[in-house]
Amino acid sequence: MNEAPKTVRQVLADYSKSKGYGDDDDILTEILTEGKTVYTDPYIDMHRWYGIQNVVNEIDGVFIMFSDYIITGDNGMGDMDLSYDLDSAKIVTRKERTVIEVYYE
Repeated sequence: MNEAPKTVRQVLADYSKSKGYGDDDDILTEILTEGKTVYTDPYIDMHRWYGIQNVVNEIDGVFIMFSDYIITGDNGMGDMDLSYDLDSAKIVTRKERTVIEVYYE
């Protein structure tokens, strides 16, 4: 039988428990946002006081894409009622491609 794929929450909770931490949303969010960043999308959706950028972090060998905030002013995320949404994060697969560049000398 095939096992159902894990959700982002399950991956984060399993990792958290393996380190002896709890599994509430604040801890899971911190684990995700403090993970090893392996990709940052060059496109930033700019708003007045912040930008939103897709980031992929590696957590225990699993690649998770989520929307990260770039704060441009003096306020923090809480001051602007911004928060991370674990339910919109998704597990992604690393893929490679070769690009051929044509040039003339």
